[in-house]
Amino acid sequence: MTASNLLAGLMLLGIAHAQDSLPAFQRVSGLPHAVVLRRIPVDGQWDLAIAVASSTACDPAPRPCWWSTKDRLGILMVDRNDPTKLQPLAIEPGPNDDCSARVERFTLQELVLSCTGEKWATYDNQKFVYDIAARKLVGHFSYAPFLSKGILHGRNGPQFVMTDNHQRLLVTLDPATGEPRVVPAAEVPEPADDREVQFGRFRLSRLHDKYQSESIAVTEDATVYPLPQTDQREWRRARPEEAKNYSNPDLAEIQEEIGPHQVENGRLWFGKSFYNSEGATGVGGFGYFDPATASYHLIAPPEIYAWSVSAMLVEQDAIWLALFRRGEYGNYPGGLLRWDRNTQQVRRWDMPWIATSLARNGVAIYMGADDGIAALRADRVVSYFVDRSAEGQYRMVER
Repeated sequence: MTASNLLAGLMLLGIAHAQDSLPAFQRVSGLPHAVVLRRIPVDGQWDLAIAVASSTACDPAPRPCWWSTKDRLGILMVDRNDPTKLQPLAIEPGPNDDCSARVERFTLQELVLSCTGEKWATYDNQKFVYDIAARKLVGHFSYAPFLSKGILHGRNGPQFVMTDNHQRLLVTLDPATGEPRVVPAAEVPEPADDREVQFGRFRLSRLHDKYQSESIAVTEDATVYPLPQTDQREWRRARPEEAKNYSNPDLAEIQEEIGPHQVENGRLWFGKSFYNSEGATGVGGFGYFDPATASYHLIAPPEIYAWSVSAMLVEQDAIWLALFRRGEYGNYPGGLLRWDRNTQQVRRWDMPWIATSLARNGVAIYMGADDGIAALRADRVVSYFVDRSAEGQYRMVER
């Protein structure tokens, strides 16, 4: 992924809002550039603001500012009527030289920042706790972010297994409000591995392609039913901008495979997945394998052409698909798509994360994600992440 594509991806992640310059912080920090990332009104005179000061100017909003060890993050009280007046609560260098900081939570009591690297490396969250009345920082610590590893389906609705790659937490949904909450659990189960599924006389099996990469395919005993690949002409028609990236489009290698899947009424529904870099490409889509005819039926609305599917949910009236792009230096999100099974109409919601699992609970669609949990309720997407207190206790909080 090039630097410009990375920044485009970060813009999708909503890392920065409109940036106002703050000359007073330039003077305090001793650095030539300073911008405000967020601010909250405190009273009639003061705002609480987050600002970054750096030796080089940030790219124009909404592109992000990087927070390196040479830069300074300021948690500041700023006079709304006279921005030359500042009262710093904290001025901190970046945790490393590969951090683009996203504001996860900003209140009058605390600030949580996540850090994403140029090649999509994920670093510890940075948490600041402060007392605005006393104008001082109370605490600053870091903790590893949690991602959703999978969903457990029980009588009381879906449960999410969250991990920071060292420990697991169990998150349930409040039966009254639908809000996710961390619950005590002596042992958190491992989510089931669904890469091998039996449906009738067929099964999904793990195979290896010519590059020795693992993929899954429909098999019947020793017979393999490979996923039909998009031909060159259809690829150029569906993705003309992608084809322009090749000096010789004939050399583009279509490598489409079966991604997330679900069995419904004996049919295997699945979303397509493909690597989109270094000469490999594809056309997005979804569909099902019909055991009655031992054949694939593929569906590809234009809204999915450029995307792989990271998660899916098959319901009686609709197919839900989470989209993402698989690239050389990492993956970035493409939103949530609903395909109406009766009208074939498509509805899409933007999302700044990659959903790894989907489940329904009442009227809401819940998504386990690479940085927390999200919910689509009443046409609004709400996102949550695992936060930690200074005492080491975990809770789910809304972004």
